[in-house]
Amino acid sequence: MITPPAFFSTTVTEADRQFADAARQAGARLETVPHPLSGPAGEPLQVSIARVGATPAAEVLLVLSGTHGIEGFAGAGIQTGILRNLTRFSLGDETALLLVHLINPWGLAWNRREDHENIDAFRNFLYCDDPVIPDPLYDAIDDLWDLAHLADRTADENTALKAEALRRFGGEARMIAAVRRGQHHRPRGMTYHGRAPCWSRQVLEAQLRWHLVGCRRLSVLDIHTGFGAYGEGLVMSYDPVGDPRHERIRRWTGEPIYVPGDDADIPRHDKSPYGFIADWVAGVSVTAAILEFGTLDPDEHRDLFPANHHYHVYGNPMSEQGRRVGARYRRYFYPEEPGWVESVWRRGAEVTGAMLTGFGPWASERP
Repeated sequence: MITPPAFFSTTVTEADRQFADAARQAGARLETVPHPLSGPAGEPLQVSIARVGATPAAEVLLVLSGTHGIEGFAGAGIQTGILRNLTRFSLGDETALLLVHLINPWGLAWNRREDHENIDAFRNFLYCDDPVIPDPLYDAIDDLWDLAHLADRTADENTALKAEALRRFGGEARMIAAVRRGQHHRPRGMTYHGRAPCWSRQVLEAQLRWHLVGCRRLSVLDIHTGFGAYGEGLVMSYDPVGDPRHERIRRWTGEPIYVPGDDADIPRHDKSPYGFIADWVAGVSVTAAILEFGTLDPDEHRDLFPANHHYHVYGNPMSEQGRRVGARYRRYFYPEEPGWVESVWRRGAEVTGAMLTGFGPWASERP
């Protein structure tokens, strides 16, 4: 068995190569979709899709990486590791494993959670057809922060502005909740959901309409980083306790499942993640989980989020200060330490195996 950190990469080009090599070694069907833009060094960007198992398949496990751009290094490493160790994962006669590698490659290459249009792809997946109602505080916070001029102010001025915002808007948790809820009306603002299907959503839809023909049961595992204890992989379900989708994930993993909403950093969504896929593929039932890996202390890195946003949307991310902020932002979402990547791989493999095994009892459920 090949073990980490060999699965994990330091650049988008290396991640693509590692994934492609592992897919070929595993005998997977491999496709790529080029992105219209390039990375900061002019490197080509792409989404890669690898499939192993039955074709067509009644059961499909979809594993996604890079939905939030820079968070994709962890998921890409897990996906490469799965392909390198495919024999340890049991695929039934009617089961396929579908790995969508770096669905937002631009964000990973440029140290952004968002895509090249400043769109949060995860929220675009959920809300582009049914816009969310923004928190009433969002505009007031955005106006006061005035991120377009963040770099024009001194550090002391920005500190004073933050203190004023905290006092005016009810504290940090209240502000985080308002910003993280997001919005559709300020394309240059933080947590922008977009006004139409973003590029990544269009690619995902086109791929799934083809790959899920004949699928009746779809499990989705979307891998993220930046929340939770260091190196710990927290399984989340946005479906409420008691919902059959939530209870499936709980039974498959054999542990309590985190339900978002109690912490401002992980807001609750009123929709089941990836349930919209049932609108694309007739007859498919969808059960989705988020696998979230903790990194560094968020309270010590809060200022990175507006600063990184400023340099990408209003400034120059390739300037000296833009690069410095981008490097710190990247490390927050991808620490890269050997112990961290080993924990990520072990947990990722464990949850992947549990979700594949879960197809058996799911098929036995009463309609």
